[in-house]
Amino acid sequence: MTTDIDTVTGVNELDVLGALLAFDFIGFAQKSAALDPSGAHYGQAVGAAFGIAVRHRFPQGATGQEIDGYVAEFLGSLEAGAEDFDAGVLGRLFTDGLNAGSAPGEHLDPERTMQAHLVLTLRLVRELGLGPDGQRELLAEAARLTAA
Repeated sequence: MTTDIDTVTGVNELDVLGALLAFDFIGFAQKSAALDPSGAHYGQAVGAAFGIAVRHRFPQGATGQEIDGYVAEFLGSLEAGAEDFDAGVLGRLFTDGLNAGSAPGEHLDPERTMQAHLVLTLRLVRELGLGPDGQRELLAEAARLTAA
């Protein structure tokens, strides 16, 4: 994969997401630490994967009310850490994910956006019941989108 590769470690964002999806938390931590959040394309590949997952979850699109309800349910399901996420920002991330290719709206800083995309993508993948093959397809599609 050629997206956002750290030339020293060879780790890219999709490796980080893949480790998270596999519940490889040690690998996730190690790979995350190898990324450079100041990079020009930081968050792009994980954002692409998130957008793909959102469009699979809401194949017909979603109204603002549906997105708000989903975000509220997501935040309500977190035992701890819900305070780390703003419902309005998460709603905008979902809207941006549904409108692939549109200019992103006002977001968190890149690291917080990446964190939200990672957590939400994990949730969506589990909700959609994507097994290892489906996860590999998601990562491959995100790699194709970001390489273009």
